[in-house]
Amino acid sequence: MALDLLDSSIRWSLAGAGLALIATAFALRARRGASAWVARVGAAGFVLLGAVVAERTAVWAATRAAPATTDFNEHRWILLAPWGRLGLALGAAAAVAIVALGWRASARLASPWRRAAAVGLRTGAAAAALVLFLEPAVELRQVAREPNHVAVVVDRSASMGLRDAPAGPSRAERARDILARSASTFASWADRHRVDFYTFAESLEPAAGAGAPATAPEGNATLLREALEQVRKRYDGADLAGIVVLTDGIATGRFADGASDGAARDFLRGIDAPVHAVWVGRAGLRDVAVAKLHVDEFAFVRTVVKVEAVLRTTGYGPRRVPVALTREGKLVRQKWVDLPAGAGTATVSFEFTPQRVGKFVYEIATPVSPDEAVQTNNSRAFVLRVIRDKIRVLQVAGQPSWDVRSLRRLLKRNPNVDLISFFILRTHEDVQPVPQHEMSLIPFPTQELFGEQLPSFDLIVLQNFDFLPYGIGVYLDKIREYVEGGGGLIMLGGPGSFSSGLYAGTPVARALPVKLLANNTPLSQLLDTSTFTPRLTRAGAAHPIAALRYEPADNQAAWASLPPLEGVNRVGDVVDGAVAIAVHPTLKTPSGRPMPVIAAGSYGDGRSIAVMTDSLWRWGFVAAAREGNDGRYYEKFWENAIRWAIQDPELSHLHVEADAPEYYAGAPVRLDVRLLGADYTPAAGGEVDLDIARVNDDGGEQVVASARVTVDEAGEGAHTLHAPDHPGPYRVRARAAVAGRAATAVDLFLVREGSAEFERPAATFDLLAQIADQTGGRLLVDADALPADLPFRPPRVVRVDRRADVEVWSQPWLLFAALLLLGLEWGLRQRAGTL
Repeated sequence: MALDLLDSSIRWSLAGAGLALIATAFALRARRGASAWVARVGAAGFVLLGAVVAERTAVWAATRAAPATTDFNEHRWILLAPWGRLGLALGAAAAVAIVALGWRASARLASPWRRAAAVGLRTGAAAAALVLFLEPAVELRQVAREPNHVAVVVDRSASMGLRDAPAGPSRAERARDILARSASTFASWADRHRVDFYTFAESLEPAAGAGAPATAPEGNATLLREALEQVRKRYDGADLAGIVVLTDGIATGRFADGASDGAARDFLRGIDAPVHAVWVGRAGLRDVAVAKLHVDEFAFVRTVVKVEAVLRTTGYGPRRVPVALTREGKLVRQKWVDLPAGAGTATVSFEFTPQRVGKFVYEIATPVSPDEAVQTNNSRAFVLRVIRDKIRVLQVAGQPSWDVRSLRRLLKRNPNVDLISFFILRTHEDVQPVPQHEMSLIPFPTQELFGEQLPSFDLIVLQNFDFLPYGIGVYLDKIREYVEGGGGLIMLGGPGSFSSGLYAGTPVARALPVKLLANNTPLSQLLDTSTFTPRLTRAGAAHPIAALRYEPADNQAAWASLPPLEGVNRVGDVVDGAVAIAVHPTLKTPSGRPMPVIAAGSYGDGRSIAVMTDSLWRWGFVAAAREGNDGRYYEKFWENAIRWAIQDPELSHLHVEADAPEYYAGAPVRLDVRLLGADYTPAAGGEVDLDIARVNDDGGEQVVASARVTVDEAGEGAHTLHAPDHPGPYRVRARAAVAGRAATAVDLFLVREGSAEFERPAATFDLLAQIADQTGGRLLVDADALPADLPFRPPRVVRVDRRADVEVWSQPWLLFAALLLLGLEWGLRQRAGTL
């Protein structure tokens, strides 16, 4: 049986030194006194000297005994003793016990030098006996080895292009210079290893040689862990001698937070080869970055949204900077933030209330200083999808009526509607038999509704409401601004509405879809009390508000079955761009056209509906009394009207949407379109034109791509393009013709800056130190060139041509040395009189 020991004979000397130190420490704990100190140190010296002499003698003997005719190129120490591990352990324990007994017996010697000599002689004799017992030998071998591989991996991510000092070299240039000055090192490694060169950023790529990694650094990430994993997969077993990584230490991906967790340590140890890390960064970089954003992907319309940004500063003293929140180039909020000195972070939060449903691109930015190393990370954009949790409706009625009651009841039954209703139950002209202060009714909350809470509503319903007696005239412009900004407005008829309510010439009149008659028109010409059945117009038949039934013929029949209405407010023609959904069968506008009864149109970003009667309740109450009719058309009409007024996307004939809110430059962008006909059935074979435009900082647009999509039988189609290289928001506009009318749809997506590592541009070697420590490699911080003595795994042995064992233990002088040492110890003790 043979047990392999250490490959290098020098380690025998180190082992002897370790035994000497252990013996000294044991001796120091055993006794006190100056003479004891001399004995202990002397004994340790004898042990160390004996170990070195024995090791050198063994090597000399092995060299003398080696065959001279064979060129052996490798040797190792082995044990030839057949005792097994247990026997070897018992023999070593016996040798230690002999030395310990000798130390104890030497206590009777008066001279410390004699004690040291006695212990040293006893130790030498025990060591000689142990050598005879273990039967050590030197195995000489003539082997052939296959050179294994050293992988030199160079970072080519975008952060390598940064200059830590304005006048200094970039990190990529520093890495290039290190490789250039390491040519002699690579030549020395070539004797035992093959040097392979790679670059990495998002992935690992082979390089032609030491000069190839000097290409422009432009990778969008530093996936260091993934690169090490790919290197390991390229080589089997001992084929990988080691890895040399040249990087600035800024890692993204799975090493972004370091390599100190258990999974990272297990991975690094699994590489089974040393990883030597060469840090090419330096101190001195200056930068301010919007490092992180904390914001939800969704928000609710007219509800406060909170956005939190983390600013990271590096290299500057304490300073105060402005931070702005913008939406597509328009300032929303701005704050001043105090940044700490050196390297640190500061947090700033913004609160705002989105007023419309849809996708919006917001950006948080701070000014760029001229000496900043990175001038692209001072801003960070995000896409916010604004949705509704409930439809918030404000209903203001001038007096109770059947129409008010029916609409209020319908709205309160709808679980998706949050209704706020205010009724005027008495006016200033009403005669009251009690004093004013004893009335239990609250004053009309004019300021609260129209001055403070107005932006929080999705829809305002003005139902037979006369604004003059309640001091609301000063707030009419706010209602107009509310509609222009994206809100919905519905005005229903009655004596207090339209021209009879003196709305002509007011700001609200500009937001309505119909022209109002002059306020000085006689009341008899402003109101008509006759019974009539409204007639659905051709344009109104295709409008989503009028879609009581799905099929056009069924829808026409449904409108014809509605009970007649009673009373109407007289108005003029519809305004440009508005649609007369239903008209009066006999009454005409001043221009001679049929007078609209129901009209709808857009104003600014919002929408408005005008219903020139207060008797729509008859479509529900009276119709329900008819056989086979439950009044469902009344509810369907108001459901359609409300959804259209609040711009419910489901009522659009044309839809376009990107498959993700954000992309990196060059990534595929899929644009899905859906086209419905006038009857909301799929428009098979319809064509949709797409324009993709970049939204500039000033809110303007620049078209960068166009396409035409033909939809399939389901009315659906798609177009795929690559995200533009220029980061920022992009707006997609879709256009199509539906029943001869133009239909449009809009969507937004964001192209993000690809270099996520610019969130932390300052170079650091903390991660590299962890990698080197876990793999047994070295960390080089200020290296000008790669040292030739970097440790690697030895090449793999492919065959052993010849071997020979040189038995060191079988030398005659070894037995003579053991007997001589024992004899000298015996003589020493006899002279001292201790025997």
